[in-house]
Amino acid sequence: MAAQILNVLIFSIVFSTLAVVSPVQADNRAQIAPTQANLIDQANAPISSIMQIRLQDSYAPQFRGLQGQGNSFTIAMTMPLPKYRLLPFPQLSLLTVPASVKLPGNTTGFGDLRFLDIAVLNEGHSVIWGVGPAFVFPTASTRVTGQGKWQAGPAAAVAFVPERWLVGVLVQNLISFGGDPNRANVNQMILQPFVVYQLGKGWFVRSQPQMVFNWKTSKQLLPLNLGLGRVFKIGRQNVSCFVETFRNVSYDGPAPKYGVTFGVTLLYPYLWRGQ
Repeated sequence: MAAQILNVLIFSIVFSTLAVVSPVQADNRAQIAPTQANLIDQANAPISSIMQIRLQDSYAPQFRGLQGQGNSFTIAMTMPLPKYRLLPFPQLSLLTVPASVKLPGNTTGFGDLRFLDIAVLNEGHSVIWGVGPAFVFPTASTRVTGQGKWQAGPAAAVAFVPERWLVGVLVQNLISFGGDPNRANVNQMILQPFVVYQLGKGWFVRSQPQMVFNWKTSKQLLPLNLGLGRVFKIGRQNVSCFVETFRNVSYDGPAPKYGVTFGVTLLYPYLWRGQ
């Protein structure tokens, strides 16, 4: 029951944010629009300095250790906070909601909620970096779609933007501190390098694998991926779309062998302008 209530609250927050952001954008139309190059970088960075709603679907036709297909649909929201809103430096947060996780065997359920907050410590430099906390909340509606553990740990990010490139890495180390006593404790690192190259006219290629290293079991998940996308406008709305293929070159236990990911992002660069 508690998980169901939390799910309702999460979706209420996401969609009420959509309703609030539109008037803010309308009030700031007279301001200088962000460049397309900047929007491409922001749309493809794991954490961003502009407000975004990210919709992403990943399909895996074949698994190792399981018979059948899998699919996951996630909703993610990036919410930046300017300097002195809460702290004397900018903060970049990311809320990820696994809204539907389907595993082989037709098991479908809600996943574990994830939240990340990075404080940018050297804003305005050629190399940007920051640190902060990461959390996982055991909100999964079924046993197999979540880990059943409250988790927290440190996170750090670094990014470099030379000409048409965006290069960086986001790393998190999550450690369980509570939850279902019958579930295995967690101590794992999630390493997420990201590389984006702008082709021009809004087009880009990207690679953003999420590598997982489990310190307790010595197991790992090492994917490779490559995608193509574009940033464009629908009316006044900035949108980013991409399609990306992936293959796990090293994995322990049940995991997808390969698959394809589709993503659509709504970009709101005017959220904090003029405030």
